[in-house]
Amino acid sequence: MPRFIDIHREMPEMPAEMVQQMQDRISSGARDEFDAIAIDVLAGNDGSAFCITDAPDAASVVSSHTSKGVPMTEHDVHQVVSMGGK
Repeated sequence: MPRFIDIHREMPEMPAEMVQQMQDRISSGARDEFDAIAIDVLAGNDGSAFCITDAPDAASVVSSHTSKGVPMTEHDVHQVVSMGGK
């Protein structure tokens, strides 16, 4: 399955419960209703965030985020390949 990274220049305020749900979803490796699998979220020290997601396509990544209240567009999503072979 393709891997994507997306960029959030400014993350919205998230209650602790929502952060815990994201951590649980990442830990579980479960697919959501858009066939997206959250791999990791990297938080920048400037309030930005970078999400790594396995999904069929960029539209699935966008749908997965927006359904959870995180606004974004396909312009924020980039398909990537690991140069480390992972």
